[in-house]
Order: sequence, then structure tokens, then C-alpha cells
Amino acid sequence: MYAPNTKDSIQVAFACDANYVMPLTVAICSAATNCDRSRHLTFNVFQDGIGPGLREKVERSLKRTGFPNARVNWLDAPIERVANVRMVNKWLTPSALVRLLIPGLLPSEVQKVIYLDCDLVVNEDLSELWDADIGGNSLLAVRDTIGWVGNPDGGVSNYRELGIPGDAKYFNSGVLFVNVTKWRESGTSARLLNYLTKNQAIIRYEDQEVLNAVLFDDWGELDFRWNWQIIWRGVRIGTHKMAWVPERTRKSIIHFITGEKPWLPGCDYEEKEYFFRYLDRTEWAGWRVPWYREVYSRSLRPFSDARNALGRLRRKLMKTQLLQACARKA
Repeated sequence: MYAPNTKDSIQVAFACDANYVMPLTVAICSAATNCDRSRHLTFNVFQDGIGPGLREKVERSLKRTGFPNARVNWLDAPIERVANVRMVNKWLTPSALVRLLIPGLLPSEVQKVIYLDCDLVVNEDLSELWDADIGGNSLLAVRDTIGWVGNPDGGVSNYRELGIPGDAKYFNSGVLFVNVTKWRESGTSARLLNYLTKNQAIIRYEDQEVLNAVLFDDWGELDFRWNWQIIWRGVRIGTHKMAWVPERTRKSIIHFITGEKPWLPGCDYEEKEYFFRYLDRTEWAGWRVPWYREVYSRSLRPFSDARNALGRLRRKLMKTQLLQACARKA
């Protein structure tokens, strides 16, 4: 296994299966394109089922960026440790849970790492984030638009039982600057897996909910620009409201959250152009979603939008009925 020079190298980690190789490549190449070229970059990819041909394609794409001191370190993802976990969101696979284990899988000399989801692009110098002071926190992260741990439409399902204040901030798990040393010393991976195993029946947002439940008082907040989250489609079309509205200024990292992705049919938001801008500098240059898939997807959109709106109305009614029932009992 390649042992990176931790003194000089910015350590970046991804977890990915074969279905996400193209977005992974875009994320890697966007980071290399915008990083200070006097620095060194090590992309640790915890992979599941990515064969030699695809690996070579990723590495050739990285070379096309012209970044002088960067390489991909391929590592096998221990999928067997999370394979039996129930996945709630259809766009996620067990690879998403590997981030809970990464600090314990890196070489012993690695003291910190930037974990990135594959569905994002890095528009600014990652070394600026790398040089940030983690302090005594287990990680630094960006607040999620869910807003608070006690948000009934997200958040942590059993926050009251855990003794977590409902107004505690809730972070997004797509960009994590991890204090690897503290993580290992605190046995954090074991604590996360234990919580995940015991609470599978109520968890709604897989790894993200687990991290917020266990580390609710052990993280530091990064500026929103380091994980600039796409506005959900329901908010854009007016059927939903955001629980927390951040100040949206710089887009140092754009995170394509939810199931609406630039490489899938039906994606409407303008930020998808960033994805294709970097894609066209890789071995996938020129690729676009086939037109017939776009036509089919958009023909179904009115039905899916109506279903989502009805689902939200139903949840709102249930919440109102529950509050009324509690008031009557009181």
C-alpha cells in the first residue's frame, strides 16, 4: 500500500463504488485544478468494485489537470462491516457508510483528513481548508439546511432520549475535516457503528444522522461556502420551505445534495454547469445525459412533484393531529 508523506501532503478521502466513478473523477479533478500547486495532494479512494480500467481512467484524468504532486491511493472499502445496514434513501449505497470508518483505515501516521462526498465540485483552493485549525474537535463541518437536530423533517429522530438540545445545530456529512488522532483515541468509529446498529429502525439520513447523534457536541462549524448545498427542488418550485436559510455567497465547494444530480436526467439547477465544466477536462469529456432519458424523465415530473407535495401535506397533518392529541392529554 502506498504510504503518503503526511508532512507535506493534503490528505483527501472518498468512498465510492463503480456506479460513481465519473462523479468521483470530477470531484478529484476539480480539487486538483484549484489547489495551490506548491502543495501535495493524496486522494485516498476507498473503493468497492472499481476495476483496473476505471482506475486508470481516473488517474489519466488527474494527470490532465497538470497538477504536479498528486496521486490516487486506491484502498478496498470494508463493505462487509456495513453491508447489513438498512439504507433509507434510494440514491445511497453501503459505500456511504464507509466514511464512519475511514480514520481507522488510513495509515497510522495520518493525523487529519478531508473527507469529501463524490457528488460535489471543489471551486477554490483546498489547502485553505486543510490549514484551518481543528482545535479539540473531532471534526469541522458545515451546517446542513435541515438546520437543527430537533427538526421533525430531518435532524436526529431520538434527540430527546439522547439528551441533545433540540436547537443544537445539525451538520451535513458531505464535507468533513476530521481530526484523525482524536477519532482513533476516542474510539469514534465503534461508537458510530454501535449507534447505527441499535437505531436502524428510526434513522432517516444514514451516516449523517449517526454522526450528528454521536458528535453533536464535538464538532466545529465551517463557513457555508465549504459545503454550498444545492437548494432542494421542492423549495425551488415553492412546495417546500427551508428550515434554515444560510447566507449564500461564495461557492468554494458545491455539493449536489438529494437525488437530483447533474449526471442524471431531469436536473434543473444552474449549478450543474460547474459539474460539466470539470467533466470536460477529464477522460469523460463531452459526455451528456442522453436526450431520450431527459425527455422521459421530464414527462414524469408533474406526477413526482405532486406526490412529493401530497407527502409533505400528509406529514404536516399528522404533526398537527399529534400536537392536538398531546394538548388534549395535558
